[in-house]
Parts: sequence; C-alpha cells; structure tokens
Amino acid sequence: MKKCLKHVVLLFMVVSVLCTSVSAAEYTNAYISSARAYIHKWAAGDISVEYTVTGTDIMDTIGAHMVLVFKALGSERDIAKDELVAKYWYEDYPDMMGSGTFLYSHSIRLKAEAGQRYYAVLVLYATLNGGGDDMAYSTKIVEA
Repeated sequence: MKKCLKHVVLLFMVVSVLCTSVSAAEYTNAYISSARAYIHKWAAGDISVEYTVTGTDIMDTIGAHMVLVFKALGSERDIAKDELVAKYWYEDYPDMMGSGTFLYSHSIRLKAEAGQRYYAVLVLYATLNGGGDDMAYSTKIVEA
C-alpha cells in the first residue's frame, strides 16, 4: 500500500509539473544542477530513453526515480489522453540511479511499434546528507 501511494504521488507530481510553462531544462534546485533526457530511435521499432543528471556535489543518490513511456495519439504530448506503454520504477530497476557521484547517465532500451510516435516522462532525483529533491522532465516525440 505504501509503495502504491508513493507511485500515485509521483505521478500526480509529474502531471502537475507538465501543466506548468517552466521547462525542466531551465529548472534547477539545491540538489540537481542540470538534467537532460532524450528519446532516441535506433531502428524501426527500437527506441531508447536516455538521461543525464548532474548534482550540485558528490551526491548520495542521483538518477531517475521513474520513467514513463507514452505512445502519442495526437500531435502534442498529452499524458491524460496518450497511451502509457511502459513504466520503470527505481524500486524495480535499481540501475536507474547511481551513488557517490556528481553525474549519472543511464539508458533504457525498449521495443515499440514501428511508425508510431513516442515520448517519455521522467522524474529525476538526487539526495545529499539526508535531503533531496526531484524534477519532472518530458522528452520530445520520436517516431519509432
């Protein structure tokens, strides 16, 4: 129950952040100095979500807490209407986060329907000395 509540809160936070006009690339906080995320097409039906998070110091933990991949059903990203096709949680995929470093990069490769359009929504996260913060990031749309 506790894990489910945590996931609901994180999803609510993603929706809230995506409804604002501030881009994640412009947003920094006391724990994350910069962040980038991309969705990349390797071949027809083969895509990957790649991200890099830079901390403000040597961080206790740094990376992505959650990665959601959506199939775009319209011309714009709309997580309320688009189809969620994959979800990755740090609890299930511990290599989504690193520790003892100021920079962490990771990628997740997945199969997709060739010709369909996809984007990812990530919650990036960093902690230091008992404190921490997160930020939501949404990639551009790519055709698989």
